[in-house]
Amino acid sequence: MPRLAVVTDAETATGFRLAGVEVREAATPAEALEHLRQLISADYGLAAVNEALLEGLDEELARAMRGRETPILVPFPAPTAEIESGEDYIARLVKEHIGFYVKLR
Repeated sequence: MPRLAVVTDAETATGFRLAGVEVREAATPAEALEHLRQLISADYGLAAVNEALLEGLDEELARAMRGRETPILVPFPAPTAEIESGEDYIARLVKEHIGFYVKLR
């Protein structure tokens, strides 16, 4: 049975682990490439990779995958958190509850 692994950053890794997926953490594209090389040699069928960790690896990754059909690499977008200021948060809550936008000073 083909195995699945996810290569991602530490922040995203927890969610995948909670879903029962094998995770390899990487902080840089170089670390991600090393994990992918390990997955290639261990005959994994599918590797989902945080797309931010694939930046600049096109040629090196192509060399590592040359002549191989697996693992199939599936890049996924890294979630980005939008940080809302306290003032924006309160203004949004007020608008949601009373139906008006109130400018706060």
